[in-house]
Amino acid sequence: MLNIFNAIHRDINLMIDESKMNTVKPSLESMMAVFAKITKDELPRNSILVKPESVSEYIYFIEKGAARVFYYKDEKDITDGFKGEKTLVASVFSFIRQKPDKRGIELLEDSVLWKMNYKDLEELTGKFPDLQYLYRMIMSSLLITTQNRLDRMLFQTAEERYSDFVKSHPRANELLTLGMIASFLGITQETLSRIRSKNR
Repeated sequence: MLNIFNAIHRDINLMIDESKMNTVKPSLESMMAVFAKITKDELPRNSILVKPESVSEYIYFIEKGAARVFYYKDEKDITDGFKGEKTLVASVFSFIRQKPDKRGIELLEDSVLWKMNYKDLEELTGKFPDLQYLYRMIMSSLLITTQNRLDRMLFQTAEERYSDFVKSHPRANELLTLGMIASFLGITQETLSRIRSKNR
């Protein structure tokens, strides 16, 4: 259980000033409460964790495997996010509001996941202040990820976006199709092919 908390801390620290996390030290009591509520899933590749246009009832921690966030636009499959091992994944806006959202989540390979539903998380954060703080940091980190992606789309060239993506997700080319990567970067497959050829 402590390993899961430590991994969550590392994931958050990638996006939020690490000094802010120094005060987040869940007590043994709160960790045991979380352990009593989370469940483990082992699911095969292509499993859909959240269907588009549905309510995201769970937040997931990926112990092993990888997932992508996606949606459909004009009947096209658009990749909106990519998550690897030891990270959190959720359809953020749906999870926070508990309302349907256009985004879904699909596993890219056989995966081992730990999940907690919204009601249990709300109950625990109401009972344990340390978990409330951690939850706030988790939601902040997921929203910051969304903002960072928007900033890259607005202010970076296609080459810069691809370079940052490969550095951040070294296994992406192994797990995602050319079309998925191109849609995530907001470019055509032809443009992506030219960028990749140039970088070889």
